[in-house]
Amino acid sequence: MLKGNLKNNKAGILLYGLTPPKSEFDEQKLREISSRWTERINSVNADGLVLYEIQDESARMGERTFEFSDTLSPNNYYNDYLNVKTPSIFYNVANKYDEQKFREILAHQSANLSVFVGAASSKIEPKMSLNRAYEIARDEFKNLCVGGICIAERHAKKGDEEQRMAHKVSLGAKFFISQAVFDLPLAKELLNAVARANLNVPIIFTFTTCGTPKTLEFIKWLGINVPQNVEERLLKSSDILAESSKICVENFAQLYLLGQNLGVSVGANIESVMAKRAEIEASLSLVKEFRGVL
Repeated sequence: MLKGNLKNNKAGILLYGLTPPKSEFDEQKLREISSRWTERINSVNADGLVLYEIQDESARMGERTFEFSDTLSPNNYYNDYLNVKTPSIFYNVANKYDEQKFREILAHQSANLSVFVGAASSKIEPKMSLNRAYEIARDEFKNLCVGGICIAERHAKKGDEEQRMAHKVSLGAKFFISQAVFDLPLAKELLNAVARANLNVPIIFTFTTCGTPKTLEFIKWLGINVPQNVEERLLKSSDILAESSKICVENFAQLYLLGQNLGVSVGANIESVMAKRAEIEASLSLVKEFRGVL
């Protein structure tokens, strides 16, 4: 159903995103983490999962706030550790693989939904271009429904994000998932540009909880723009986590309404960027709150 809804340009799709655990963990710890996440996922009733494949972005943004650690592959985590029926979208970092390895990954991938991600920095020499990844999927994996990334902050700087998206659509992209949104005006600008370009695909905006000043620092390090008034609202609040959730709901409501007015299908991907229990629980609660917006 998720694949059909994405391909049919359905509005109001609600996803839940998470990063697989660190691959360095021993088997017992991996099983414990996965058991907790299985229970959470089965209780939240999202339309689908987003399982990220991460890359070290320090070349793009400098020294990390938290040390980078490699994680299990989305396919491995979904098949071997999670026990859920919720369909999943797997992120694939295309530049990490040569063409042969990339074909092997797609051939053995259990999900028929993917998002292809390019290199985090121009300083990184990719083993395969993002364009080539889309071409391989389009020409050789007909059952695979592929999406792309869209970034409102990049559109604000370069003013051509809708052109990048249109190019990906020409290569077969059927939907887009954004970087996390805290800057509502930037997200609205991107949505207006998408409408002007007549891109008839779902735009899934990502929203993340923020429970501490340290989490806020990490969010900003990731390249997510947090306007000064929003930062002040969070830091002056007696409950940063509750305030961040309130901001997420407000922003989604406005983007969903704008999408309806523009004729663009808007959905949401909800996540917690930190493995903190309170922030995770708040992000899970947002799925229900977002349903109230629809």
